[in-house]
Amino acid sequence: MPEASSRRSQRRRLVAITAAVACASAVGGVAAWLLLGSDGHAGTCDDLLGDKHLHTALGSGYRPGMSCSELGSAVEKAVVGAKPHRHSLQQAQTMKLVLVAVDESLSKNGRRVDAALRTPLAESLADYAPDTASVLGIGDADYAVRGLPAKPAWEDADGVHMAVTRSTLLRVLRGISEDPAAYATVRAASTRYAAEQLAAVPRGVTGYDLTVPPAQNSRVFGSLDAVATGVRHDLGDSQAEQWQRVVFTKATKQASTPPSYEKDPVGHLVDMWGSTLRAGGLKNSPDVLEQQSADMVDAWSRALKLTATVQNSLHENALNDSFHARSDALRELS
Repeated sequence: MPEASSRRSQRRRLVAITAAVACASAVGGVAAWLLLGSDGHAGTCDDLLGDKHLHTALGSGYRPGMSCSELGSAVEKAVVGAKPHRHSLQQAQTMKLVLVAVDESLSKNGRRVDAALRTPLAESLADYAPDTASVLGIGDADYAVRGLPAKPAWEDADGVHMAVTRSTLLRVLRGISEDPAAYATVRAASTRYAAEQLAAVPRGVTGYDLTVPPAQNSRVFGSLDAVATGVRHDLGDSQAEQWQRVVFTKATKQASTPPSYEKDPVGHLVDMWGSTLRAGGLKNSPDVLEQQSADMVDAWSRALKLTATVQNSLHENALNDSFHARSDALRELS
């Protein structure tokens, strides 16, 4: 969607209301996660495979007797667009249907999403980063109203959108994030989208136009921090360390020397963040992750050559907004 139009729409509608596992040292712990609830249908698969509405939405992608892995592939094929973040109404409506169905199943199976579904669901959600940001962020009137299960996907001047309730999205994210690579996939998508939103802010703006994008990003990252906190808590110290190692490895694997902001503002912000996380090290990565919004704001405000006073204010606001969003999300997930 056109970024300038998107920002104008956000201003009109704002209301108070984040691949494969890639870490050899963590293979043993990750393998345990991947073996649990695979094609044995111990988690959400049975519910999804029995959902006639989903059968219809998947069309030729559905066939009786398909495995959990096949279902995950069919879902991803049905909801991901040919271009990033661009979807048809049918694709967006199917994505919503899947999220609602997964959420409904979580209360029946100990909040577990089958391992075979976690990666395709994460890849699918990554393609809906603008929508998940609107659901988890400051609050958007359209997303708040249309997040109810009965409300369909919609199209406006900015494109096609899909919404679920914040609680639904948080619970689904928590379920799929038992797989650290799935969590890293969603977080990486959210990082790039956050960088795009910051890079779209023109130089010289002040007030609302300057402060809303970082505040929005802080709410999203704080919510994702809560998901990570919940996963680590439930895993216990040993497996939590293995989980964090995979997240750290994937998040820092592509980090390179950042391009200049003038040449590639999005790449600059993404790579600056990856470099910051890598410099913090694996041991400190949980704490560094929880400062992501502030660290990205710092890189952004320096690139815009904002005054020290404004930079400090944006930094503190980012930390506060992220902390409160994390606290709110932890309560919703408890």
